Amino acid sequence: MTKSGHGWYVVAVLSLANAVSFVDRLILSLLVTPIKEELQLSDTQIGLLQGLAFALFYCIAGLALARLADRTSRKWVITAGITLWCAMTALSGAARHYWQLFLCRFGVGVGEGSLTPSAHSLIAAHFSRERLSLALGVYGIGITAGIGLAWLGGGAAIHWVARQGIVDLPGLPPLAGWRLVFVVVGALGLPVALLTLAVREPARPAHVAQAGVRDVIAQYRRQWRRYGGVMFGYGATSITIYAVMTWTPTFYVRHYGAAITQAATALGLAALAGGLAGGWLGGTLADRLEQRGDAHAKMRVLHGCVVALVLPAVVAPFMPTMTGSALVLALTFLFGGACTGPAAAFVQSITPEPMRAQFGAIYLLALTLVGATIGPLLTGLFTDYVFRDEASLGKSLAAVSLVGNLLAFWLVRRAWRTEMTA
Repeated sequence: MTKSGHGWYVVAVLSLANAVSFVDRLILSLLVTPIKEELQLSDTQIGLLQGLAFALFYCIAGLALARLADRTSRKWVITAGITLWCAMTALSGAARHYWQLFLCRFGVGVGEGSLTPSAHSLIAAHFSRERLSLALGVYGIGITAGIGLAWLGGGAAIHWVARQGIVDLPGLPPLAGWRLVFVVVGALGLPVALLTLAVREPARPAHVAQAGVRDVIAQYRRQWRRYGGVMFGYGATSITIYAVMTWTPTFYVRHYGAAITQAATALGLAALAGGLAGGWLGGTLADRLEQRGDAHAKMRVLHGCVVALVLPAVVAPFMPTMTGSALVLALTFLFGGACTGPAAAFVQSITPEPMRAQFGAIYLLALTLVGATIGPLLTGLFTDYVFRDEASLGKSLAAVSLVGNLLAFWLVRRAWRTEMTA
């Protein structure tokens, strides 16, 4: 363990990087309408852009880069990843047809796949088991902060870009509208890569051998019930989270007649208020319970939060006003944020140090491949092929949220019972 002061610097920088990753990931959710109109896309195609195009390569890259991070410098893996995803976000503004935009989203996914596995391993190297839930909870705050900043900052960027007209930038075609928003957002994230240069890489124990794929598989088999219940149970909650993140701005425009900047402001405030409080509360509660001798503290907090997650996102689309809907969704961000620290800390605490980044990638795979792929795409499919009406987007969001939340409850409940009898 290193000095706590630098440990918290590491958490702060990585949390900021996490926030930037979600800004770059979610800015597309505010640009659905103009992109659909210019490129003539369906809701299903938009769902693929927001889900599969990003998530598949995010997870594949995460597994490969986690193996690299367990063998080399986690700091440099993260720095290179930040630079790549910001560059690919900016290049999205130059896309002239669907497949170019698809490839740019693939690049964003590859870059962002470098962050969380390496970050989880790096933070776990700086903090003791009894203080790890809060540290990873604060890192998880970057998710909801990023969601809030994506909507608040994205709305501000859209407002600013609308007044600029056509802008000429070196190496790029003339840009305006949604294209310029991508370039601005991508460029603003690049300075974060510089902050990671001051992060110190803790020395790895000299007597510990590097962990190969067979070692990781053997460790998973030994603890598969514990890993699987948390990873896939918490992963199922992300079906709802990703559906909400990617489609709610468009729902507010279609259903409540809001301007995109109004929708972004309401959702950004809900995400910031709920997520910041949840990340701190969940991590603090799990750490305090464990410090008082509760060996199942992390799972106890995770289980309670998943129960509380079941209804808010299902109810929110039926609220009579946009403000009421955003207030209800704040509960989704609150309890979703409270899950983050205990779930990630549970996985890291039962994993040997030489394979922590690789298990971080498996955790990321469960969380993202399930949620980011299924949530956005299933919402678009419901709208296009079940309800067959763009005006029914709220019903699609409610249906997908109900499926995801009940699945998460069932999986985490099983994991809770396994842990309590262990």
